[in-house]
Amino acid sequence: MARRHTPTRIIDVSGRRRLTRSEKIGIGSLATALALTAVGVVAGILIDRLLSFDDALDAGGEWDEGGGVGTRWE
Repeated sequence: MARRHTPTRIIDVSGRRRLTRSEKIGIGSLATALALTAVGVVAGILIDRLLSFDDALDAGGEWDEGGGVGTRWE
């Protein structure tokens, strides 16, 4: 069985190992996903605060107001 070649690690002047290209891409992808999630949450909160969905959902009246379905559209 052949031994796997371990890639040479580049060590900078201060003695720390530098990230490989794949590691940099992985960290960048994770940061992008977290940023998009944060933007989505903020946008959702703003939309919820600015729009009143209660009025839109109740625009047709209540289903159980006693007159049957026909009175909903009158």
